[in-house]
Amino acid sequence: MKNNTQYKIQTSVIAWCCITLLMAALLHSNKASATIINSTFENGFTGWQGQVDIFDGVSEVFFVDVDNIADFPNSFKRNTNGVTLTTAIEDINEVFGVYLFQPFTASSTAESLSLSFNASADFFQVALFDASLNLLHDFNLHGLIADLTRYRNQVLFLEFAVGDEDFILGDTLSVSDIQIKSTSVSEPTTLFISLLALMAMFVFQLTRRSRQLSLVEPLNA
Repeated sequence: MKNNTQYKIQTSVIAWCCITLLMAALLHSNKASATIINSTFENGFTGWQGQVDIFDGVSEVFFVDVDNIADFPNSFKRNTNGVTLTTAIEDINEVFGVYLFQPFTASSTAESLSLSFNASADFFQVALFDASLNLLHDFNLHGLIADLTRYRNQVLFLEFAVGDEDFILGDTLSVSDIQIKSTSVSEPTTLFISLLALMAMFVFQLTRRSRQLSLVEPLNA
């Protein structure tokens, strides 16, 4: 009876070790991730930063930081799964340039960033920059998919801009379907933990099999 109890305790310990190691592997594999916050704009403009160019009737002021995007409802609007930027009148000011951007870190498994856009404007830009504001990818000139494999673990900036050049406001830029694609390759530590879990399971099966054989042999004697 004592041997059976010890066997049950041993097998329980080994089983729980297997489960713990597998859970650790899963948790670690999900740890390294980075993405754009609020890419669908379902939460308003959370995670995004805005700037505007303004003519107040006397002078032009460029790249004015927008502390509250809601203060410029005609210039920043959410649409289906995206956003629309428009040069427009805000109170007594003419907003002739509208900018929206977000910094993010490309994860170690990042593959690409894709999006869709539609523009009717004198000037517009949908682009990806590095932390030094060097242009990495122009989605209008280089295609709708940007390769992120060369910029993994780097801080990048995704920027949208629309501007007026003919003194007729109403220029628009709509961007939607912003997505980052990543690979699901396990990191070395995750692989190591997974191997430990598999080894523990193998030992558990051998121990269980040996115990079963030891119980059967006396019956056959």
